[in-house]
Amino acid sequence: MKVYRTASLTAVWRRMANVDDHSINYVSLPMRFVAYILGILDKNSVATISERTKIIDSAIRKLKPSCIVEIGAGFSSRQKKFRRIKFYKLDLPHFQKFGIDIIPFDIANDKLDLKIKNALFIVEGVTMYLQEQEVLSLLRQIKKYKGHILIDFFVRRNPPEKKNLREKIYKSLFKIIIGRNHLFDYRIGSFQDGICLLKSFGYKNVKRYDYGKLKSLDALFYAKMG
Repeated sequence: MKVYRTASLTAVWRRMANVDDHSINYVSLPMRFVAYILGILDKNSVATISERTKIIDSAIRKLKPSCIVEIGAGFSSRQKKFRRIKFYKLDLPHFQKFGIDIIPFDIANDKLDLKIKNALFIVEGVTMYLQEQEVLSLLRQIKKYKGHILIDFFVRRNPPEKKNLREKIYKSLFKIIIGRNHLFDYRIGSFQDGICLLKSFGYKNVKRYDYGKLKSLDALFYAKMG
């Protein structure tokens, strides 16, 4: 299943970056091998996963939420780092076969219905695989809850940069792994577009986290709901 493959890549790259030693345990040996090869070909993707994970974990320590909702949780083992926080891990039912305590949730078809308050919603590595209306619907639903959100979007490159041979090999292999002729469906035009998008739904205190000099399409944002 494609969603297993993308979750596996994230798990392996987190291990390569030494930010998570647990998630990789859910990944099959063949998929680990493939993920390591891709990580070696595109070290920037590994660095992005590393930086994003560190920033989100740091934000959790600062915000000290009573509960966390991870949408598109995949193989996330973040609850092992923050054992005193109640976690609600939402993803497709496929992940239940791995013994993960997942609340079945299909972004395209299901509606959020959680009895929670003052939660931190984490939507990490998800929006780029969605259609625009799915992203907008998700933002609208999350806004109903009081608390905070951490969400990342891919930023459209204009014009696209010319790729070297290693990057071309990586892109071709990545397309095969995730089973798509095109890589990412949803992207924002700029960092400012991401801020404006969240504000248009009534999110407050919106800010973008700086990845420093890291070359990445990924942009991580924080906002407050309610």
